[in-house]
Amino acid sequence: MFLDALYTNGSFYTQDGRRPHAHSVGIHNGRIVSLDNDLPASLFSGVFDLGGAAVVPGFNDAHCHLSYVGQSLVQADLRPAACGTMDELLAAVERACLAAPEGAWVQGAGYDQNHLGNQHPTAEQLDAVSHGHPVWLMHNSRHMGVANTAAFERAGYPGRRNVTAPDGGAAPADAAGRAIGLLQETARALVMDAIPGPGVEDVADMVGAGSAALLELGVTSITEPGLGAPQHIGHSLSDIAGYQAARDVGKLGVRATVMPYLTTLHGLGDADGAGDGDVDAANGEVSRMGLDLGMRSGFGDEWLRLGPAKILSDGSLIGRSAFMCCDYQHAASEPAGNRGLLQFPAQELRRRVIGAHRAGWQVATHAIGDAALDVVLDIFEEAQQLYPRPDARHRVEHVNVAGDDQIKRLASLGLIPVPQGRFISELGDGAARALGPERTRLAYRVKSLLDAGIEIPASSDAPVVSGDPLLNIHDLVNRRTSSGADFVPEERISVAQAVRAYTVGSAHAVHEEHYKGSLAPGMLADFVALTEDIYKVPAKDIGDVRVKATVLGGELVHGSL
Repeated sequence: MFLDALYTNGSFYTQDGRRPHAHSVGIHNGRIVSLDNDLPASLFSGVFDLGGAAVVPGFNDAHCHLSYVGQSLVQADLRPAACGTMDELLAAVERACLAAPEGAWVQGAGYDQNHLGNQHPTAEQLDAVSHGHPVWLMHNSRHMGVANTAAFERAGYPGRRNVTAPDGGAAPADAAGRAIGLLQETARALVMDAIPGPGVEDVADMVGAGSAALLELGVTSITEPGLGAPQHIGHSLSDIAGYQAARDVGKLGVRATVMPYLTTLHGLGDADGAGDGDVDAANGEVSRMGLDLGMRSGFGDEWLRLGPAKILSDGSLIGRSAFMCCDYQHAASEPAGNRGLLQFPAQELRRRVIGAHRAGWQVATHAIGDAALDVVLDIFEEAQQLYPRPDARHRVEHVNVAGDDQIKRLASLGLIPVPQGRFISELGDGAARALGPERTRLAYRVKSLLDAGIEIPASSDAPVVSGDPLLNIHDLVNRRTSSGADFVPEERISVAQAVRAYTVGSAHAVHEEHYKGSLAPGMLADFVALTEDIYKVPAKDIGDVRVKATVLGGELVHGSL
């Protein structure tokens, strides 16, 4: 009987402290069975020469909107790299409108007002190029967007009048009371609810397209944060069915851990009498919240499994809606005294998070501003006091602004912060303008998290920014913005620390480190061969290193050897 494959003549950085380097990896049934000379080459039916390439475990993006990556491939590309000025953005929208069927919705994504003279597009500007189409443009943070007049009318707001934002959102209006087009946070649903949602097969197609794009970048695993609640995040109530459909027909090309949005969880009928996540007045307990039949984090297999439940506590830093302890740096085009906002009242957030914790869920709470972080830390601390659970590994997504005491508290509570290195270059200039020079030193901290003893994951938040792990690692090591400015350089980390975060750290963040993230016997045979040795090239050149080949479960799925 022959074993499946032997990949040899490589420089494997295994991320396993017991055997940190190897030159050969043997594989059978999708898992590693040997390193170096553990087994003779004659036992393997296929032998593949890596030509001396540097090899690392497959990159694992701990916070990646895979389905949106796929969706963005068929929408107007409005990222700063594609549309550097307002005129270029409007021209891109007009091209999309001219190409669309009559009366169809036209959507675009990725614009950043910080690259457009600190101005969002307006409904009137979009009207001038829309040729009668309803238009919806998503900001690159995905926390806000802009609609034209036809879009508001499809949503039931003729003339953009009487547009009232729900709690946790904003819909700015002009002096005549007409919405100007910008919809922030929960107010996005005012228009987005009118856009026909994708069906199960549509989501499957998005997952397939996103998978193919990420495999080219060496990403073999992702965690998609927030599915099933289109009024907050996700496409439809059938999002996870879309993932299952993608797997059924072979479109799911990466290993996926999916996070249902926390509002999709419901009360589980506790005997204590508490209702749908309510507090029982008699004993102060919070009822358990979960999915049907009590399913919770960890259900599934190595290809598709339920991860944490995700919830937003606040908004976006560059969109100036993240909840801060201090005012944002005042911009001439914006009102003074802005500190952002919470997406949910603190008590509502508390009952949902604690209810999920009590039911055994890992919980991932988006917290970008430092005031939001305090709210979230208090809730997680109370959850463990009320219902102690060992090794819960609750997560705080982003942690974009954090003080020293908050980082110490993250560590002491056993929480996992989930940072995005690529924010530094693509969003850093806008973040610095939003925070001002004194508070910028608290932004996008990574080394301080490691110094506090936290095992951090790495992630991109794609398509908010590029999903390329090598560009992400470049930013974690170099910390320079797109304008070339140093961004809190004391928070730079080493290549070794960044690669560990993208492999071991991301697996640990979802309780998966026992079968992925490192290259050792028994682990999944997911790895990436690089064009150059990322550990040896000058730091400034890390972003130029490319993926030569991606191997998933022992099979070559991208590139060549």
